[in-house]
Amino acid sequence: MILDYFDNHGLKQYMRKAKKLLDHNWTGLYTKPSELLYPHQWNWDSAFIAIGYAHYNQKKAQQEILSLFEHQWPNGMVPQIVFNSDVLGNYFPEPNFWQVPDGRTTSGITMPPLHATACLHIYKQSKNKDLAKNFLEIIFPKLKLSHCYFYNFRDPDNAGLVYIRHPWESGLDNSPAWDGPMNNIPIDKARLPKYERKDLNHGI
Repeated sequence: MILDYFDNHGLKQYMRKAKKLLDHNWTGLYTKPSELLYPHQWNWDSAFIAIGYAHYNQKKAQQEILSLFEHQWPNGMVPQIVFNSDVLGNYFPEPNFWQVPDGRTTSGITMPPLHATACLHIYKQSKNKDLAKNFLEIIFPKLKLSHCYFYNFRDPDNAGLVYIRHPWESGLDNSPAWDGPMNNIPIDKARLPKYERKDLNHGI
């Protein structure tokens, strides 16, 4: 029924607009979710973006995933954000606030592991299965390591149920569902480092 609606209301027009937006935000290595507000690479955004590219540009779809996993931590964690060093200063929090080890230009948290699903979609949509298999051979060990990270470091009771350390790791970043739990966390505001939400200047 939904497809029928779009077929009757210009599905091809919407697809052209979607492709144009993705191509406009393509950096050569990854796709910016938003040119001004989100100029960096976001973890699960790249998974969804790769699924979109898979339908019409396999090279970009694969590069989107490979670019993200180049910044995978040694313990397997795929960071929530990979920062573009050329455009630092307009978003908060940036690498200096996260205090990540070894000078990595990433955040210190992760997001839901959607990338295996995206890679499967890339393979299924590929017309050249040999090239797609080459891609899977490269990315599979990284995907496996990323899933092992959750079980090795986020499942302290070995119950098969992993936990998240920050609301942003859920993908429901600013959901009201977090208001109650967050209000129950005692915070000494005097000890908080100074910060400025620079992104709000061009995000509203």
